[in-house]
Order: sequence, then structure tokens, then C-alpha cells
Amino acid sequence: MDCRQFLDELSDYLDNEATAGIREAVQEHIAFCHKCEVIYNSTRRTVEIVSECGQQAYALPEDVSERLYTRLRARLKSGDKPAGG
Repeated sequence: MDCRQFLDELSDYLDNEATAGIREAVQEHIAFCHKCEVIYNSTRRTVEIVSECGQQAYALPEDVSERLYTRLRARLKSGDKPAGG
């Protein structure tokens, strides 16, 4: 699994909707890719915080979600360090 595939599968992984094979591939990827590990931990923690607050999760509008993933992919491709990392 590469970083792009990781980003494509992250939502299903966090929602426990990924297949066993995808779950294993995600876990292997974040074990050696620090950038994706940071993205995973940040996203996972955000989901936890929202859940702890008792707020319902709302889907991002398609264009916002796509812009976010496009930017993340560009940063990963360019080798930029994540904020705080």
C-alpha cells in the first residue's frame, strides 16, 4: 500500500468497514510511514473527540472532502512534513 491508497482507505478503516486485507495493509503502512501515521492519529483523534462530545458526525460536502484529500496527496507527494511534525 502506498500513501495514496492509504488516504483512499482511511475512512473505511476508521469506520471499521474495510476488509481484513485492507485493514492489514493500512496497519503495515502506518507502521513504517510516519506521514501517514500522523494523518491516521490526527484523524482518529478528531473522530474520538467528536464522539466524546456527543455530537453527530456530519459528512463533509463532496467538494470539501475532495479538496482536503487532494491537498493531503499533494503534500505527501512533495515530501512536506505535516504540521507539528
